[in-house]
Amino acid sequence: MKLFLFGIGGTGARVLRSLTMLLAAGSKTPADLTIIPILLDMDMQNGDTERALREVELYRAIRRTAYKDTAASQGSQTERRTFFATPLQPLGTLQAENAQEKIGDSVLPKLTDHEGTFEEFLSVSNMDDIDRELLKLLYDNSAKPTSAELKLNLSVGFKGNPNIGSVVFNALEDSAVYKYFTGAFNDQTDRIFVISSIFGGTGSAGFPQLVKLLQHPSQKIQIRNAKKGAVTVMPYFALEENNQSAIDQNRFLSKTKAALSYYQTQVNLDALYYIGDRPGSKLYPNVEGGSKQTNNAHVVEMLAAAAILDFANKPDAEFGDAKRYFEYGLKRNDRTLDLPHFYDQTYNGLLEPLIRFAYATKFFTDFVPANLGEAFAKNLALSQNLRTNTFYTSLENFMTHHFKNWLNEMAQNDRAFFPFDLPNEFNAMVRSKRIETSFFDKGLSDKFLRDQAGKIENTLQTPFPQPEMRFMQLLIDIAEKAREKLGPLNRQLSDATV
Repeated sequence: MKLFLFGIGGTGARVLRSLTMLLAAGSKTPADLTIIPILLDMDMQNGDTERALREVELYRAIRRTAYKDTAASQGSQTERRTFFATPLQPLGTLQAENAQEKIGDSVLPKLTDHEGTFEEFLSVSNMDDIDRELLKLLYDNSAKPTSAELKLNLSVGFKGNPNIGSVVFNALEDSAVYKYFTGAFNDQTDRIFVISSIFGGTGSAGFPQLVKLLQHPSQKIQIRNAKKGAVTVMPYFALEENNQSAIDQNRFLSKTKAALSYYQTQVNLDALYYIGDRPGSKLYPNVEGGSKQTNNAHVVEMLAAAAILDFANKPDAEFGDAKRYFEYGLKRNDRTLDLPHFYDQTYNGLLEPLIRFAYATKFFTDFVPANLGEAFAKNLALSQNLRTNTFYTSLENFMTHHFKNWLNEMAQNDRAFFPFDLPNEFNAMVRSKRIETSFFDKGLSDKFLRDQAGKIENTLQTPFPQPEMRFMQLLIDIAEKAREKLGPLNRQLSDATV
């Protein structure tokens, strides 16, 4: 089953970033699932988007080397696919019927060739006088850069103006990326999911236009009949004051209310997920777009990514004729969240895998470089390969500069998600439970990890002669041993509030 995942605007990119982390950790997905991420944004230089693109490419590079995608290997009794298990495949790498134009292999295919102003997009100079005057009534044409709409440069997105974005997205059907998508969508088991914000410009404009297009009678029957879902992200952060910015956060709530009313009657999907949060005290920079727009990761984005996985895991029988709506709740409304704050479905599907991946990350980034003289490291030639082999450098880059940063950003945000303390020792890495030690059992000591790594690597040599594949299996098994040492977690919240 393929899940065509449309991520619209900056929110789409930030949620894709969190989804990539959850998939790297081994969150539960159907065994035959392939996710096709398609980012739709006019702002091709957006910092959040660029970061998400790098992480997807690292994920794909690691996965290509760690596993062999053959029927024989997937059915192997020895291979365990946990980390990086689910394929992420760009739309342009699929076969598409009657494709007139190649779109490349980027997750961010070019939406349009237009790089000028909204006025130029509408070809106002070619209109007659009556039409031009009408546009001046509909759109702000003042010289003030923070309010002028016709003069808006579309290369950095719509700056919180869905009235502009909806006009641009109205041409989506004629774009090369959408035509390629329709040519590639041929399997009746495939599904479609859309990520968007409800309070910005790109997401709130593109989402209803895309859904309307997907359901139009002119679309091929496989697309019209496909199971379709979406996550709509409501306001969850506040912006710094910036009189030079065209983005007005005071309009976030009014735009949200208007959009919700429209969605209720006009947007028909099999499953629609809503998520948002009361903004905390930490303010985001008020940046209109471009490379400087790199917002810190937020737990809302992680839980929006969880909605994608929930939709993918639902069997067809759970979808009926009536629309289904889903919201997200926590056990308690604390400003700092830890593992006990989440109910069973989230804990088992997302957080247990994150615990294991956090252990694997700490093992690879902290333990392995300090133990290159051990037998397991020598057998894998790690002293020579860690800094030169593309697989290991990609894995180190992903874990150190992306996964750790993602966790740190969420831990420092407001609302915070702070389940792990990776700089701490192994026994204290999971904040909600310290591994007990005694004279006879030192928990996750260096000796324990060396012994386990040696034993595991020995058992993997025959079934996995390729060192990179063997090392991935070693990481999976070491993480499992660490999780066993941690033991059962108390998931009851304490009386103290945070």
